[in-house]
Amino acid sequence: MQNRPQRQMYDVSGLNLTCTECGTAIKELPFQPTQRDDGTYGRLYCYDCNKKRRPAFGGGGRGGRGGFGR
Repeated sequence: MQNRPQRQMYDVSGLNLTCTECGTAIKELPFQPTQRDDGTYGRLYCYDCNKKRRPAFGGGGRGGRGGFGR
């Protein structure tokens, strides 16, 4: 098992963000959210809801097509 470095977390508590899925207040994220032209931040998920949405790693199924957003 690989040891991964701790991800930098950004304090977003001053932005009053809530989880799109469950409505829980989001206090920190592993990225700095970007505000859209309409003033919103798009869909953001708390740690627990994001974990439920993501497929488990190591099961294959990617078909060799690689990364995110491609």
